[in-house]
Amino acid sequence: MSNEYNNSDNIYEFCKLIDVMINDIKHLESETVRYRYALSRYLPDHEKENLRSDILSNLADRYYWSEAYQQYIQMFYNNQDPMDSDEWCEHICRLAHGHDDSEY
Repeated sequence: MSNEYNNSDNIYEFCKLIDVMINDIKHLESETVRYRYALSRYLPDHEKENLRSDILSNLADRYYWSEAYQQYIQMFYNNQDPMDSDEWCEHICRLAHGHDDSEY
C-alpha cells in the first residue's frame, strides 16, 4: 500500500510540474503574439498583413499524443486541455488583434 501511495503521490507531483510548465508556455505564447503584433505596426502594409495573417503560427506544440499529458488534463482540468480552453483561445485571439488584457 505504501508503494501505491508513493506512486500516486509522484504522479500528482509530476502533474503539478506539467501545470507550471503549461502556464509558462501560455506566458511565452502571449509574449510572442504580443511582440509580433507590435512589430507589425512598424512594417510596410504588405508585410504587416503577412505577419498578422501568420501571427498565431509556429507557437508551442500541443501534447495530445502523450499519455502523461492526457492523465494531467484528466486530473487537473476534467479532460479539458487548458491550451484549448475557450478562455485561452479568446485571450490569444484578442492579443492577435492588438487587444492586450495582460492576463498571461
